[in-house]
Amino acid sequence: MKPTLQYISRQFAEFNDAYFNGELPLPAFALGRARTVLGQFSCRRLRSWFPGRRKLSGCTIRMSTYYDLPERECQNVLLHEMIHYYIAYKGIRDTSPHGRVFRSMMEHLNNAHGWGITVRTDTRRWAKAEPARPRQRLVLALTMADGRCFLSVVNRKYCAAIEREVLRNKAIASHRWVLTADESFSDYPTVRTLRARRVSRETYLKATGGAPPKGTT
Repeated sequence: MKPTLQYISRQFAEFNDAYFNGELPLPAFALGRARTVLGQFSCRRLRSWFPGRRKLSGCTIRMSTYYDLPERECQNVLLHEMIHYYIAYKGIRDTSPHGRVFRSMMEHLNNAHGWGITVRTDTRRWAKAEPARPRQRLVLALTMADGRCFLSVVNRKYCAAIEREVLRNKAIASHRWVLTADESFSDYPTVRTLRARRVSRETYLKATGGAPPKGTT
């Protein structure tokens, strides 16, 4: 399996209550495609008004989706990072990142609760997960009577209403709808009304598969 943000959040809440007395504040969760690091905990330590104390900020647990792991292994990775989080949150001094305190907590969870948490995981035995399917976007390509070209990423629920707007607009010479996974549209807002971004003829042709705007050669 590949962990999702929803899965990690749900498992975190269960493990927090079961093994950490519900003391850990909810951190941020993130996904990555790291090949050699299956999980990572990170935070910033801010100075406190109280001498010797530091406040944590930006606590994040990141998990890799590079491998197709058994669910049990995903849970082991998450618990590993939660131990790091607990030690940091409590301000406990350890002998090293995986020192005596860490190993003591890890061994307790393994022996008392049947987990298989390790300091390092041999990733050579896991198969690479299939990459996620690219997101499909509905793009409206417009050419105006004066030859200008526009592109817009449209919310699919509103395409019929926008189609009617296009047909009523006499300044629009032609239009076409394109379904594409081109990531160059990732920075376009997804619109619900007839709004578009002016683009060059070359960008228009690339988006429409080389179909020239009406009235051009």
